[in-house]
Amino acid sequence: MLRHAARLRIAGLGLLFALLAGCGGGGGGSTPAPPPAAPPPVPASIASFSAVPAALNTSGGPLTLSWQASNAGSYALAVQPSAGVGGLPAGTVTGNSQAVTLPANGGSGALTYTFTLTANGVSGTAPATATTQVTVVAAGSVAALANVDWPAQVIYFLMPDRFDDGNTANDNGGLGDAAAAQPQNPMGWYGGDFQGVTDRIQAGYFTQLGATAIWMTPAYLQGPAQSGPSTNNPNNWQSFPYHGYAPWNFDAPDPHFGSIGDLQALVQAAHGNRLAVILGQIVNDAGIGYPPYVAETNAIAGGQLTLDNSAQAVQTFLFHHYDPNTQQCEPYLGAYNATWDCPLENLPDFNSDNTSVQAMLDQATAGWLGTYGLDGMRLDAAMYVQNSFWSQYFAYLHAQGYTPFAYGEILDGRPDFVGSYTQPAVGFSSAQNYPLYFAITQSGLVPGQPTYYGYGNMAAVDYAVQQNLKDDAQPDLMINFIDNQDMPRFTSLLANNGVAASDVLARWQIAEVLSFTLPGIPVIYYGDEVGMTGTYDPYQAVAAGQPSNNIRQPMTLWTAAQRQSAGVQGYYAWLQSLAQAHAQYAAIQTGGYTPLFVPGSNDPNVYVYLRGNGGGSVLVAINASGQSVTLSQLPNAASGLPVPGVPVAALASLVGGTPTLGLSSCSTGTCLNGTLVPWSVQVLSP
Repeated sequence: MLRHAARLRIAGLGLLFALLAGCGGGGGGSTPAPPPAAPPPVPASIASFSAVPAALNTSGGPLTLSWQASNAGSYALAVQPSAGVGGLPAGTVTGNSQAVTLPANGGSGALTYTFTLTANGVSGTAPATATTQVTVVAAGSVAALANVDWPAQVIYFLMPDRFDDGNTANDNGGLGDAAAAQPQNPMGWYGGDFQGVTDRIQAGYFTQLGATAIWMTPAYLQGPAQSGPSTNNPNNWQSFPYHGYAPWNFDAPDPHFGSIGDLQALVQAAHGNRLAVILGQIVNDAGIGYPPYVAETNAIAGGQLTLDNSAQAVQTFLFHHYDPNTQQCEPYLGAYNATWDCPLENLPDFNSDNTSVQAMLDQATAGWLGTYGLDGMRLDAAMYVQNSFWSQYFAYLHAQGYTPFAYGEILDGRPDFVGSYTQPAVGFSSAQNYPLYFAITQSGLVPGQPTYYGYGNMAAVDYAVQQNLKDDAQPDLMINFIDNQDMPRFTSLLANNGVAASDVLARWQIAEVLSFTLPGIPVIYYGDEVGMTGTYDPYQAVAAGQPSNNIRQPMTLWTAAQRQSAGVQGYYAWLQSLAQAHAQYAAIQTGGYTPLFVPGSNDPNVYVYLRGNGGGSVLVAINASGQSVTLSQLPNAASGLPVPGVPVAALASLVGGTPTLGLSSCSTGTCLNGTLVPWSVQVLSP
């Protein structure tokens, strides 16, 4: 830890000596006062010394050493080991930064370079020293999983800080971010970390549940805390970036989560258990107070930079800024687009048309992929970045040999808009399936919701699926979910809209079946398996006076005994059964979708569909109404619902319970018959 050098101040000694000299006994003349004593020289001190980036992939490369110091006339730099390091001056330095390069690492382990800065003050004072470290990852130290079959995956999504605290030594962070843990503050750091995730991997937690991939929120070094809500905040709690979405360094992990080695160990443990690893990446914005943004804003205010929309400005400014003269955000290329060109929630918004910005963000992502062997990445706020950026971004990564599974956050319910990001011209592998999410929540499962494209029953879900099949380049890769870090947990969405506590589980089960059995990759948001509740993000929860009613509570109830005691084992068992069915049946992963009954406006809210064909197919039958429904009483189903291509056979339930439906011969070949009780779902296979 760096310490500021103490500064000695001795005031008034000359006057005191003069007074003492004038108080002697003798007669006649007076003795002249001695001259004032000169204050001792103030030694040099170093306030900060850092390297950006703090981690490099196997090929090494350029980095910038920068420092802030006082009372120093010159500086000297040294490094250990020194072999192959380029750009380090042989003599002294007079500025406050130095660009150097590190060689490629061809060894079997990570190589850490320790840089020492010596600040020389005036003669007679001791020099000040400080150190910083940079790590170059070993070639092949962490490799991505080979041949991941993405449609077959079940993703478990977690926030490291809120998942499990495996190493209490980093609860208060460390170099670069030393904010103390505040688990009593809903907006504070809690202590969860990479080690906690690794521990759960090694204990088999994810595998036992049926998850095959782990998705984590971003792990960047974060900025400082911001003010909390001005209402309902008697403790004056601040808002800390525990979530990872306020990056100040795009190359290094935050010490609250752990070290470079800790994240590498997590990925290696996951791969050893055949778990793919997905990590959030950010390219749209930085955290509040990001120093380069502050410097650029101050330069505009001070007249050193002139904000306009010229071609020169596009390549000068690293960020978009609001121009009160034009009432637009500048600079930008092409037609003005406020979504792309203006800040999101007042965050420093990167000018993604600037080629220097593109290079920084491209290289940062390549560094994470190469350093940690990531298998996939989720791109935050993807719809706020222009499509031209994405095409060059993916082209750069592919040119470096990286082809990760990449999906974007496109928070929009329009299937054609979301699907456009999966087309080759933009380049995403997939997108979060917000069309399906909104269709599920507006399907009649949740009371009092608006319609989805005019549909207020299960026809909303069928419409979203049909449009996704048409608009998405690879609909089997869409990311299906009913909960995430931005939306109310489905359990609370139901309860908040008048569903009795005794009925919440049944409706939640239907929603999860839709997420797991319709085209796309299902996601379990941490805590879904224990029936976790929550309406707001923590900031909103505090502002609403309901601090505990948040969607990012810490994970608990790890064992079956704990879940049984809390009365929530049913949630775990349901997800476990769905995950097993998803893994076992290719029809669910990539099979065709055939709707067998979609309700009209006057029909019971019954929805029946087939995935796949033949003996390995899967039938899903849902009754989202308050009365029992016999299938033969549905329109055009006097002999039952025709099931094309499926032989008459006994049906097995894939999620527990005894089937109340069966297959029989009929004039169309095979028909599905039987009765569905209120608010029920059956997942069946012949």
